[in-house]
Amino acid sequence: MLCIAAACQDGYIDAIQPVQPGADEAAPVVTIGYPDKEVVLIPFTDESTKINFDFEVRDDVEITSIALVLNGNTLTTLDSFKDYRRVAAKHLSETLPIGDYTLEIVATDASGKSTTKALDFEISNVYQAKYENEIFYMPFEGDVYMDLLENINATKVGSPGFAAGKSGRAYAGATNGYLTVPAADLINDEFSASFWYKVNAVPDRAGILTMSPPDPTNNNRTSGFRLFREAAGSKQRIKLNVGNGTADTWFDGGAAADIDAGSDWVHIAFTIAGDRCAVYINGNVVAEGTYPGISWANCDLLTIGSGAPNFTEWNHLSDLSLIDELRIFDKALTREKIQEIVEDN
Repeated sequence: MLCIAAACQDGYIDAIQPVQPGADEAAPVVTIGYPDKEVVLIPFTDESTKINFDFEVRDDVEITSIALVLNGNTLTTLDSFKDYRRVAAKHLSETLPIGDYTLEIVATDASGKSTTKALDFEISNVYQAKYENEIFYMPFEGDVYMDLLENINATKVGSPGFAAGKSGRAYAGATNGYLTVPAADLINDEFSASFWYKVNAVPDRAGILTMSPPDPTNNNRTSGFRLFREAAGSKQRIKLNVGNGTADTWFDGGAAADIDAGSDWVHIAFTIAGDRCAVYINGNVVAEGTYPGISWANCDLLTIGSGAPNFTEWNHLSDLSLIDELRIFDKALTREKIQEIVEDN
């Protein structure tokens, strides 16, 4: 038999003694749990959503009613509670279009005291940078190749497509296919790129992310950068080449930068600082070193999924692999920040 302290004596249960409530001195206290920020961000392909409002009301004696009001219209009124001093509840709205809203939670207690807690929020499908110094984000959702920060569509060459991604949809490479975006707004003293990658080892080499100057040889490596892969036995090795204005520097991590040909998604990132570059796989450094500093001379295009059109030497052509969650930053990210991005996905 379970006994509560001081409630059981000699096998008998004491009678419950009623306790008179004290004076109702305070108005209800209202806390809104969700929305928890001024902007509720929905996918850029959506025009509406439902909101699961989350709130809590406390009172020193007794809550009698709680009303949820949205833009002046009452969504629901609650007046029956298991616990009359503390109510934690949720309410799922009808479908709401993008726009501005004011939520009011109006709580009333038994003595007639009332508290109104208001929250202004916006439902938006306009992407806001998730990370500091993020200047480009292409998630490949909605079957469009769009940078969500500038709402700019990439130029599609050939017939790349889409496939199931690390998150939602992903870029799917195709023979003679790739994407280009103007480089002008991406060029900075420091540069970082981050993306998820599912390698297709056929062909045995390809460009992944490249920004090279036009040249009759399609192999001018004195400016910009070239991230690509090449066969290393049964594996694929990730390499970075960076131009400094008169020559180029290679960042080849050897076996540490190898990916199994049949591997699942891996995270790849690289950073270009004023005097140092590094390549990361799954948040771990696989190649790094110093160099004289990058030159961006005549770099006019960023290519996604190929070395073409400006870096096709040694057959670094279209990549048939999958690429997802591509982000570019105007800063050389720290290892800790890259690991944070890896863990976020």
